[in-house]
Amino acid sequence: MLCVVRVSKAFRFRVYPTPEQVERLHAWQSALRFLWNLGLEQRRIGLARCGEDKRYPTAFDQINELTALRAELPWLADVPRNVCAQLLVELDKAWSRCFARLARAPRWKRKGLDALGFCEPHPKVWRLDGEMIRFPKLGNLRAVVHREPIGKPKTCTLREEAGQWFTSLIYETEVAETIARTSPVVALDRGVVNLVADSDGSITENPKHLDATAKRLARAQQNVSRKKKGSKNREKAKHRVAVLHRKVRRQRDHVLHNISARLSKSHAIVVVEKLQIGNMVKANRGLARSILGAGWGRLVEQLRYKTAALGGAVVEVPAAYSSQTCHGCGHVDAESRKAQAVFECVGCGLCEHADLNAAKVLLQRFERRANRSVLPGEASGLPGLRPRKRLRTFRRASESSAL
Repeated sequence: MLCVVRVSKAFRFRVYPTPEQVERLHAWQSALRFLWNLGLEQRRIGLARCGEDKRYPTAFDQINELTALRAELPWLADVPRNVCAQLLVELDKAWSRCFARLARAPRWKRKGLDALGFCEPHPKVWRLDGEMIRFPKLGNLRAVVHREPIGKPKTCTLREEAGQWFTSLIYETEVAETIARTSPVVALDRGVVNLVADSDGSITENPKHLDATAKRLARAQQNVSRKKKGSKNREKAKHRVAVLHRKVRRQRDHVLHNISARLSKSHAIVVVEKLQIGNMVKANRGLARSILGAGWGRLVEQLRYKTAALGGAVVEVPAAYSSQTCHGCGHVDAESRKAQAVFECVGCGLCEHADLNAAKVLLQRFERRANRSVLPGEASGLPGLRPRKRLRTFRRASESSAL
């Protein structure tokens, strides 16, 4: 008998507020920015105190003080109270992630740089009626509802992206728990020249949307630097830069969604190499732009939730020396990588596309882990991850320690 689980799903629609509503939304953004910075400073002061006076205010404490603050500031009282309270809850979550060492400490919100959304967490206050979304204190917003939401409504969030407004509606529904699948399996090798190469022999080239728009972005950013700070012309120039970045982001997401949807539907398990993308960007400034423009991390995020919905999973395996290892004989040598796209093993003479060979090596590492064929005393848990010279040195050290 299958279990029934509750699943939350987001529906994102384009909304078209009137000029009066846009002006009010911008005023709300300024008010929420003030509230965030005030709550952040209050917590910093509490953390800086010593001894018995040290007290860290929680979201519950700050929400209780919200009534008196809104009574003193009419422009803050114009923002719906639930939206203000939800902002303080998000601030509390940001500090919790910081204390758990999952993220950095929250920082100040700056005008023109940090856009804030308006989240209404109570479903009885907002509603979707046909092509209209009713938001508290704002009225009806015309929306393009291209698909009908299914389930029980939970939250409604309004957010601006380079002059365009969108709403994200969270609905909760009950679905039957999917049966876990274990096959077929595919391994992916992510790159800069070729975006994805899989172990089935398919290669997807990197469209490099950011490089195609680089000249236009450079001219637009130069135009911003020539405008007087604080002027309306500077704001218009900054808006043009934001529009170009928005176009690149949408193009990249479109490609990644197509790849992740195809792989999640055709394969149960997707094997990827475990990469520290942040460290790679810091270590190699020359490739930082290309690595970030490829969207490696975003691709894995999409694969995770798409495969999970179909009963699959994403598995990470070590990436060390995968580009120098031959999938035919297991020989590890940097000289086997003759060129960016050519791999010719110096041990067995196997010649193949370098990215396809790396993907097959990752698949072998997953199979070895699944079969638990691990060499005794191997630190990484998978054989064939070191060049031959280093592997011999490691074995000697382990033998001497055993004696």
